Amino acid sequence: MLARGFDKYILKRLREFETLGKKGKVTFKFNPFTDLILNATIKTELAFCISTANSSALSGLKFQKKLENPSVNILSALREAGVRFYNRKKVYIKEAFSNFDKIIRALELESKAARRELLKVKGLGMKEASHFLRNIGRQDIAIVDRHILRWLAEKEYIEKITTMTERKYVKIEKTLSEIAEELDCSLAELDLRIWAEMTGKVLK
Repeated sequence: MLARGFDKYILKRLREFETLGKKGKVTFKFNPFTDLILNATIKTELAFCISTANSSALSGLKFQKKLENPSVNILSALREAGVRFYNRKKVYIKEAFSNFDKIIRALELESKAARRELLKVKGLGMKEASHFLRNIGRQDIAIVDRHILRWLAEKEYIEKITTMTERKYVKIEKTLSEIAEELDCSLAELDLRIWAEMTGKVLK
């Protein structure tokens, strides 16, 4: 199994995702990879997933931590956390928060249908919408980010990808589904295992 030494951290993270989806809130503890402790809600998880597009997971975590203060200025929080493209993301996050009832309705659907609805939200592409759904407990969709693409190319499952389309995303997701089936794990677990293999960390 991939990243076997990370088993307890991966299983813990999957439990935290499930709790967030079921209860609407959870406390993430990321030690030993970072000493950050994060109190998340479904709304702040959405903001985190928007913030990490073309930016680092760690800067997104720092931004999400700042959202624990309900009166925080979103633009300042993004900028201070080191999130890239903070002006654009501030607009996306504020709009998503204003239309959060639509997000909640989308979450009543099964995963693929929910993702299609989430794609209507500015700032959410296939990767970001999948990331959000995975982080609130969905286990049957893939987050096709640069680490996953690099791992797949290194293992010769795919050719190197330079541009991503929705069609390519779905095709790669199918490949990942086949790998997950071979390893007898969910797509959510496979993502964490590949991420740990490539980065030496279990974040989210």
